Amino acid sequence: MQTINFNFFQLFILFGSIQGLIFSIIVFFVKKYKSKSGFFLGLTILFLSISNIQHVLIDVNFFNRTSIIRNLYIPWHWLVVPLFYVFIHYYLGKNTLTKKHWYYLTLPFLLITLLHLSQFIYQVHINQNHNITKYYEQGLFLYTNILSFLYTPVVFYFIYKMITTYESNHRKSIDKIRTEIFWLKNIVHIGLGILIIGMGCVVIVVQHNMPKSFYAYPFFISISFWIYWIGYVSINKISTRKNAQKSRPLKKVEKTGSTTFGNINTYIVEDKKYLVSDINLNIIAEKFSISHGYLSKLINEHTEKSFNNYINEFRVEASKKLLLDHTFDNYTIESIGLECGFQSKSNFYSTFKKFTGKTPNEYRKLNK
Repeated sequence: MQTINFNFFQLFILFGSIQGLIFSIIVFFVKKYKSKSGFFLGLTILFLSISNIQHVLIDVNFFNRTSIIRNLYIPWHWLVVPLFYVFIHYYLGKNTLTKKHWYYLTLPFLLITLLHLSQFIYQVHINQNHNITKYYEQGLFLYTNILSFLYTPVVFYFIYKMITTYESNHRKSIDKIRTEIFWLKNIVHIGLGILIIGMGCVVIVVQHNMPKSFYAYPFFISISFWIYWIGYVSINKISTRKNAQKSRPLKKVEKTGSTTFGNINTYIVEDKKYLVSDINLNIIAEKFSISHGYLSKLINEHTEKSFNNYINEFRVEASKKLLLDHTFDNYTIESIGLECGFQSKSNFYSTFKKFTGKTPNEYRKLNK
């Protein structure tokens, strides 16, 4: 009969992971935390916790040598950072993720799981003498986990890029935005720090051929702290943001010049005045018999954008449609920019990239 032995570090890791399970249950079932971003935050913490628990139970010999869980070893950690990406995507108020995004985020997990499954089936049905190595021994599990340390920084890069793009698109309300996303940046920075610790642990095991689990304790203990921090902070931030979004419509009623701004907005949007390249504050202000200063204030108060960003956002959305419209396949990028009100190719490129994070060419290729 196998002996199950827990040491202090394993108990600490297990305790942190159980706490993560509790956090995820709270996010899933407590009404005030329910949202799309909250759901994916819950999944992030859930799979991170399950991964940690699986490692600990294998480490303490909870599963015997013939156990399906021990020999199959589902790589839950491959889902953690992709789901964290989805959480931030929805937390920042972006649209539904495309199928292509989901494909790139989940494909690595599916491939690694299939690889582990193939090894397990090979042992059970083809070669029963095939030795499935332990997690810390030189073998499939160790090597696929090394791959995860290469894949994770790539996803972290796109997470950080998404946050900085959001920040640059809201420069007019930068103080509010900094408060809103400062904690997200901290989570990413801490996550990268933990990743470096994990890579160091793997290097020790591989380079010195020391298949001992205690080398990974700093990594898993760091994850336990991260679970607590991301769970506690994120739950509070989601709740605060949700309350703020509920109160936002009430604030709009209290804003001055709502009728005037509504008329101006109708004039610009429905009459598509944003497509006129030389449209400016003075022209619109004169049209509605108000000062250009008051017009600028109205736009900023009702949209939290400058006049240029307000107009350019409509132009970028219009250009995105034309870039994907087969009717305009023979148009040059510059021509499409001019059609949408931009005064030059350079102005179109810089503005488009500011709002989308991509050049018009990149956007067209990616989405076509």
